[in-house]
Amino acid sequence: MTSKLNINKPVAADNLIVFTFFLHLLLLLVASSVPEGRFLFWLPINLIVEAFIIFRLLLLWRRYSKHEPRRYNSLQLYWILTGLSIFAMMPFVRATYGSVAFWPFLIATIFLFLLSHLWKERITSVFVNPRKTKQFVKWPKVLAIIVIVGLVIMTTLRFTPAHPNLGLSIFTYMIGGFLIFYATPFSLDKERIEKLMAE
Repeated sequence: MTSKLNINKPVAADNLIVFTFFLHLLLLLVASSVPEGRFLFWLPINLIVEAFIIFRLLLLWRRYSKHEPRRYNSLQLYWILTGLSIFAMMPFVRATYGSVAFWPFLIATIFLFLLSHLWKERITSVFVNPRKTKQFVKWPKVLAIIVIVGLVIMTTLRFTPAHPNLGLSIFTYMIGGFLIFYATPFSLDKERIEKLMAE
């Protein structure tokens, strides 16, 4: 009985939203600063993105926090990771701004976000379906490959005339791309996850 009461206890949503805001604020300041230049141009753009996330979280808090705390926590985590992925990918998008590569990379970035949501049930099934545990072990391997490739790119670009932070921007872009695919399962509701577990 006590455990049931703890499960259904309302979450401290105000604290979670404040934590999300300050975590994202730190990252968006970095995303607006790296690479150097045009900070005041990119800061408002990143702040608008963060304002949308916080507004969305406030709506979710009003809807779920008192009656469905687990659902709220799941959606909270989804938006935390989504914000992290956006601000991790922003420096490389910024690095291409003003060049012919900007629009292709911006479109590719938007496509990655759309693709992650189109595949969210397929991704979730890897995490929750016992028959797909073999696929689950690939995720840490993919992350390890991203880290290794990112470090190699960062090291290689240090010996070229490229911008000193270009390698770091590419590395964080790759991490951001990984995070958005990791985030989308948290957007699914309990009923859909249970169906995926049984499939």
